[in-house]
Amino acid sequence: MSLPSWSFYGARRWAWAGVVLLVFAGLGRGALWGQGTVQDDGGNEKSAAPLPQVIVRREAVQLLPPDGYRIRLSLESARAVELVAPSDGIVRVISAREGEAVRERTEVIRLDDTRQQLMVRRAKARLKAAQAEKAQADGARLAILEARVDEAEAEVALATYDAEEAVVRTPFGGTLERLRVVEGEFVKAGQKLARLVDSRQLQVEAPVDRSLIQVGGQMEIQVEGSAVVAKVLALLPLEERFAAVSQLVESPTQAVLLIENETGKLRPGQTVQSLLLPRDPVTAVSVAAVGNQPDGTRRVQVLRDGVVRNLPVQVHGRAGGDAVFVSGRFGATDEVIVATTRELADGTPLRALAGTETAAGAKPGAEAGKKKKPNTTNSGF
Repeated sequence: MSLPSWSFYGARRWAWAGVVLLVFAGLGRGALWGQGTVQDDGGNEKSAAPLPQVIVRREAVQLLPPDGYRIRLSLESARAVELVAPSDGIVRVISAREGEAVRERTEVIRLDDTRQQLMVRRAKARLKAAQAEKAQADGARLAILEARVDEAEAEVALATYDAEEAVVRTPFGGTLERLRVVEGEFVKAGQKLARLVDSRQLQVEAPVDRSLIQVGGQMEIQVEGSAVVAKVLALLPLEERFAAVSQLVESPTQAVLLIENETGKLRPGQTVQSLLLPRDPVTAVSVAAVGNQPDGTRRVQVLRDGVVRNLPVQVHGRAGGDAVFVSGRFGATDEVIVATTRELADGTPLRALAGTETAAGAKPGAEAGKKKKPNTTNSGF
């Protein structure tokens, strides 16, 4: 489909108020755009300055929706464990609270251990009896009773071990992130009771461009808008949830990133923004169309409803040839400006030069009512 030519917009019949606004807008950009007729103080029309012309090369956008890239990434503790019930029983005591910092081997939950304590008492009684018999024996019987004493001691150790298993302790120091049971609740062996995390080191798995990083190196990531330095622990094949990223990057991979958090500034669950996961519509544009903004971010210029707009974009990967994938708040009818014969400021209004008009805007009388085919090469202004 051919694209029409455009010129700087000038209304045919401006009131003085409209002209003043246009003049001030032009002066603010260092130029005055527009042409047509204006009215003087007596209400008489007079010709305005001729339209300045510029050639603009532009491309229609073909947008990819961002829905397939909306994958939430969040920080996780590099060290975490689920505390489970060692046996069937009733939760008798909970000694810690959610969010509380605990030390290594701290008692968190105790199951009802009445049976286990009775088993310990019985085993100790049998040991005592075996020791008494041994003290009164001699000769060949002494050797038999020594073996019985050893057996009784082992029974005491086993009963004590079973009783200790009714107490759930922390294997390392950290934070009790979740309590999943309440006192008095019956639990089955293996049921999750609580979750313990060590937040001094956090990690996240995110899609990255393999050509830009290496194992053992560092990269900067965004955690809820703040820049954080992470160490690359490993590069893994892409999981299925990241499969769409392969459309944007020639060599995608999944990186395991580690963040040191000794100060506790960061928390598990905080959102991580991946530069390879666009949040806005995606399109391929020429490299020449991508420029820099004063704050260092990237942008492209688009022609939207006859007006030039500076559109902030996020650059992703190569799209083949001299094109790259970018994401931004594109509209379905936007046209990306690739090159112009003069610099165009954001907000510059343009209109197409109709084939029936001359560069100065005059219409030949015999051709005024005819419709001509638009220019299909460059945009004449």
